[in-house]
Amino acid sequence: MSELFAEIPQIGKLFYHHIYLFYDGPQIFSCLTPAFQPYFLVAIPSEQGEAWLCAPMSPGKLAGLEKNTVEIRCALTQPESILWRIEATETEWSATLVEPSSLTEEMLPEKGEYLDFPDNTELVAPSESPLVQAKQEMRDIIEISFEKDNTHMSEISCIALGELLNNTQQLIYAIAYKDGGLRGPIPKKIREDCTLCVSSMFAASVGVRLKSDEYCDLQFETPLTNTLHDFNQLFDVANDKTQLKSFLLTQSPRVATKYRALIRSLLAHNTGLRINNASPDESIFARHFTTKELAENLGLIDSEIEELVEHSTLYGTLVGVNVERNTFEFISVDKEKIKGSIAASLCDNTFSVPQSVEIQVEIRVGVDSVTRDEKLIYQLIGMSPIINEN
Repeated sequence: MSELFAEIPQIGKLFYHHIYLFYDGPQIFSCLTPAFQPYFLVAIPSEQGEAWLCAPMSPGKLAGLEKNTVEIRCALTQPESILWRIEATETEWSATLVEPSSLTEEMLPEKGEYLDFPDNTELVAPSESPLVQAKQEMRDIIEISFEKDNTHMSEISCIALGELLNNTQQLIYAIAYKDGGLRGPIPKKIREDCTLCVSSMFAASVGVRLKSDEYCDLQFETPLTNTLHDFNQLFDVANDKTQLKSFLLTQSPRVATKYRALIRSLLAHNTGLRINNASPDESIFARHFTTKELAENLGLIDSEIEELVEHSTLYGTLVGVNVERNTFEFISVDKEKIKGSIAASLCDNTFSVPQSVEIQVEIRVGVDSVTRDEKLIYQLIGMSPIINEN
């Protein structure tokens, strides 16, 4: 431990951790307890001696302060749990709880002020294992090595690397969106919570270390942690048909399609995959897949997707029907254009276009006959007009 700052009856011993502003003594600084619980302190005016606002916080929140992703003011006005006012006289130390809403402007830093603490982090080859980095930075770590031609070749095309990283990110989003279906955008909140950031690259094939955009809380979990656990489980059961099927039943149908997209892109570039992940809660996962194993896994996920059927109810306007080809065209209230076939049970119906309708569709995953890209195949299985009572 470093030098003792104070021993306070309500808190215990606080040892200096980092000093961010020093003027005739530390003004803004952090401390640690003997149990390594961080506290963030800011000196405030006092008529009876010295005083500080003191906020206990998670290691992740403190890391956010030190990396300028959290304002100093917000650490005090929006504490994770409680906020203390510590006072020191010539004879004693004391601490009282204060309401953040009671803080005056003279107690608080200006809006928009950050610590600007130099942590010397750059985009360089990692010197620590994913687990060590996860615990130090309080963020989830995803380490992926792309093995071109199943070798340790340390070069890969820009197109391949970009495609593989994007497919990895899209799979993460799909796993996080538990209530999602085959169609529709990923909610903004999920994209914010589960965005991956490149932190370093290294040789030994083409290695990329990614980390969560957010820091962990007091339970050592980031908004990404549970999603990463599911990501790890997916690759853990990838070569077992029964376990894979069981896992996919707990996920949205989009997970299967995004997982297949990642495997297909790896095989298209003849690239093996090595995964080494860790989280601040000390969970770890490591697996290696050759292109042969990936091809076998692709066969398993293909068979699962062939059985994948989603039913959805949509609202919008029926804008076209071809009774000879049994096809329809529809524009949803969200301006999404949908085309597909008409079920045999509806072929004798009389259709009127344009018409405001509620439709039921069956959605399957198919492949474009020209581009060979994956696409959604719609079949109209039910429809009823929407009558405007006005």
